[in-house]
Amino acid sequence: MKPRVEYSYSILKYVHDVATGEFVNVGVALHCRKDNYFNVSFRTTVGRISEFFPDVKTDAFRLLMKGMNKRFKELRDIYSSPMNFGEKCDSLEDIIRSITPKDDSALVWSKISVGLSSEPQQTLEKLYARYVTKYDHKKHQPRRTDEDVWRSFKKDLADRQILNEFKEKVISGNDDEVKFPFAWKNGLWHCIEPLSFDLSAADSIRDKAHKCLGQITSITDTSENFKLYLLISKPKGKGLDRAFHRAVNILEKMPIPTEIFFEDQKSKLIDQFADQISTHNAIVN
Repeated sequence: MKPRVEYSYSILKYVHDVATGEFVNVGVALHCRKDNYFNVSFRTTVGRISEFFPDVKTDAFRLLMKGMNKRFKELRDIYSSPMNFGEKCDSLEDIIRSITPKDDSALVWSKISVGLSSEPQQTLEKLYARYVTKYDHKKHQPRRTDEDVWRSFKKDLADRQILNEFKEKVISGNDDEVKFPFAWKNGLWHCIEPLSFDLSAADSIRDKAHKCLGQITSITDTSENFKLYLLISKPKGKGLDRAFHRAVNILEKMPIPTEIFFEDQKSKLIDQFADQISTHNAIVN
């Protein structure tokens, strides 16, 4: 059995709000001078972070952690190489100071702690599991997708015996086209677009609203007359109400006639279509 030797470690914290001091652990660094060992383990995914801080800028966080990995990679390579090249610091504190600026308010290292270990790499993995991923969800609740909203609406149309009145419709502009899963025509096309905002981060919710607005804007030069009905599902995650409200405001900027229905209002939308279809068929027949 290998003898146990002293190691030192520090926890990397992502400080989301400097004023309130809110943070979440995102990494661990471990140094064992006697074994000439140094390594780090950083969180690379943003899902858990967005649960703590729904307004986190996901792209910015990924870039931040990517930069940290890049900065520490060279040091890891130096310590893992059997060749004696590169300058090696004597302490973990010196290593951290050489890589992470003290004025970086978003990433802060904890005070150095020490322990004994015969397998530094295994110890690093245990520390990472203890301090960083301990409360990660083992099973994620499935998120509601556009297809889920689509299937539910389709079933309700079938139950009301008006599903056969709808068909898939492609609206084409000069440079783009959009395919709608449900559309009905009585002089103009009534196009329904199911949208799920059951996402994990505020940025993702905003981006999806912008994408939808952009797609519809790209076909406003179409020769066809159409009206848009958005059937949207709300996010289930906590702290995302503001982001969802802003997404709805973005969707209300559609450059064509648009009505927005939340998924729990779908019966109202179906009633509206049922009345229109009944009136239209009575006139035609």
